[in-house]
Amino acid sequence: MAALVVSVLPASGTASAPVGTDRAPRRTAAEPRPGAKAVELSPAQRKKLLEAADDARAATARSLKLGDREELIPKDVVKDADGTVHTRYERTYAGLPVIGGDLVVHEQGASRTVTKASDAKVSVPTTRAAVTAATAKKSALAAAKTEKTEDAAPDGSPKLVVWLGDGEPVLAWQSLVSGVQEDSTPSSLSVVTDATTGKRLQSVEQIRTGTGHSQYSGEVRLGTVPSGSLYELTDPERGGHKTYDLTDIGGNGVLVTDDDDVWGDGTAADRQTAAVDAAFGQRQTWDFYRDRFGRNGIADNGVGAFSRVHYGNGYANAFWDDGCFCMTYGDGLNNAMPLTELDIAAHEMTHGVTYATANLTYSGESGGLNEATSDIMGTSVEFFTDNPTDVPDYTIGELADVRGTGKPLRYMDRPSKDASVKGTSQDYWTPETRKLDPHLSSGVANHFFYLLAEGSGKKTINGVAYDSPTFDGLPVVGLGQRDATAVWYRALTLYMTSSTDYAGARVATLQAAADLFGRTSDAYETVGDAWAAVNVGPRYVNHIAVVAPSTRKSAVGLPTSRQIEATSSRPGRLTYSTHGLPKGLSINAGTGLITGTPRKAGAFKAAVTIKNSPKVKRTVRFVWTVLASGGDFFVDPDRFDIPNWGTVESPIVVSGRKGHAPSDLKVTVDLYHPWVGGQVISLVSEDGTEIPVKDWYWDTGEGELHTTYTVDASAVPANGTWKLRVVDNTPGIFSVDPGYLDSWSLTF
Repeated sequence: MAALVVSVLPASGTASAPVGTDRAPRRTAAEPRPGAKAVELSPAQRKKLLEAADDARAATARSLKLGDREELIPKDVVKDADGTVHTRYERTYAGLPVIGGDLVVHEQGASRTVTKASDAKVSVPTTRAAVTAATAKKSALAAAKTEKTEDAAPDGSPKLVVWLGDGEPVLAWQSLVSGVQEDSTPSSLSVVTDATTGKRLQSVEQIRTGTGHSQYSGEVRLGTVPSGSLYELTDPERGGHKTYDLTDIGGNGVLVTDDDDVWGDGTAADRQTAAVDAAFGQRQTWDFYRDRFGRNGIADNGVGAFSRVHYGNGYANAFWDDGCFCMTYGDGLNNAMPLTELDIAAHEMTHGVTYATANLTYSGESGGLNEATSDIMGTSVEFFTDNPTDVPDYTIGELADVRGTGKPLRYMDRPSKDASVKGTSQDYWTPETRKLDPHLSSGVANHFFYLLAEGSGKKTINGVAYDSPTFDGLPVVGLGQRDATAVWYRALTLYMTSSTDYAGARVATLQAAADLFGRTSDAYETVGDAWAAVNVGPRYVNHIAVVAPSTRKSAVGLPTSRQIEATSSRPGRLTYSTHGLPKGLSINAGTGLITGTPRKAGAFKAAVTIKNSPKVKRTVRFVWTVLASGGDFFVDPDRFDIPNWGTVESPIVVSGRKGHAPSDLKVTVDLYHPWVGGQVISLVSEDGTEIPVKDWYWDTGEGELHTTYTVDASAVPANGTWKLRVVDNTPGIFSVDPGYLDSWSLTF
């Protein structure tokens, strides 16, 4: 369930708009390719395509090389004007739902490609749970208590699933717990518990909350039907959408009716006014998706949702519920400002569109993308409607005054301006993004969309002043609001899956831009540059984008490798050349992989030139530092990721020593982990002798380790391959992110 509001590299040297201009100067985007436009399917046509996919699902599974115990279940289908059919599937294993196993098959004639939420092979040793359903239920209730859910109660019995959340398949229980969140929003908490160990794998709130504006859209047209001597607030042209008043009787309340087909008076004092705005919001959202993308309702099946107004007492929020396929609105501060503003209604109903398509998991970076999608489309509905009473803008919740501050809830041009009790939204991606509440991590995608639509710098749009910065300080010139929306919608519905993160969203939107405008278009590069402006991926310069080379150090005598990652929007194979590399290293001209063993220490000013034609080339410069390693000091500066509850080993080759190692061998460790105390570290000599370095201790929240230990290694020879072994023994009751061994060294 979900909630929110009514109604996105340029070449170096591109200038941003001056203050006061109505729009930023834009590149001239190519006309969208007619063949990439989705055709509107009738319910019968959609049903026929889904039935065909169902009939062929076994053959499709075999063509994708899925396992014998896996099956595909068609969920959604989109057909392009050029005949390409995109079919979205859920997956099962031995009859069990696979969470995180969704995929989209793209077919045109004999050509077939696939977008997967996970590339992992789905297989578990057994489908018999060692942990009982009763234990899983207790775990789910404990999770609800941690989330401060009131009146928590099991919502049905736990069901066995296969969970792919961490990339490795795990037999698990999925439990639902109903209750009430801290802000009085209903709660439907999905909790996934490992069916072998009892460890909690995931806890995700299914009802997503947000806030919006007042009810004012001026005089609007509504869909109604006569019923005897009355009129019902039922929209016959939009799937039969109905609007209910949640009186004190509970349930869905009472269908809103009127005796003269003139509804509300424009004030919160008239209970019909909130119903008018709710009905208008669904009408405009339906029309937006239909007119722009040929979508036939929220689920693309012609079925209307329904809306409920006057929820709770002073409830300053609104939410979408997939379970009832409905919208629910509170009356806001002092029951005087219902959250039925246009962008809020469109925001919430877009959660339903996301659920019916990519179904982005509402946690981590995919949760931020889920929330941002609703902001993006809510804003787009506002621009589509172009109501002079609620002027289109790139702020969310500016009319409802949800916090009583007179300020918008969110700012898409500079998300960090929308600080709230939950924290501050991000302007740019950081490694911490996936740890944030989705309403805060959504800032990265919101900022991307604003830049893609309008560009960076100062400008005035519809009387509203904006000043959008970029992470790298370089300008972005936008595509325009309409084209930016088309890119996001196509990426969401065809190329995003439940586990898509920000890096994956970049790939998805670039593919969408390639479909719509062509891979060699300015529009394609603008998508990449807008992502670079929020610190996701590289910027295009002279049609080549290069991921900044790693700045990690190497060591003399220690083999190393470094991949130069580059792409071009122009056809032709990329070639690579270098100068200034450390002695002993060279680059593969065809792949960009640098390999070798450094022979000399120092800081080397290196450069790599990438090109696919004499005119399309780019040079990147960086410093490659090589540490001295030998004599009394040996170091391995390579990073080794530590898997959760796993083991990692990092080697150092020692040579030139005589006899055995000393009794006071110094072992220096640089390690990062959310639970440093749980990392057990030992030194392993070439003959397998294991020497304790660091024992387990109760973590105090330090987060990193930079320590030199003294160990007695006099029983083993000094020369040979030594390994630092790190075993993650974080207590199972803690759900933590993986850490990494940053570097380590030996001093004799």
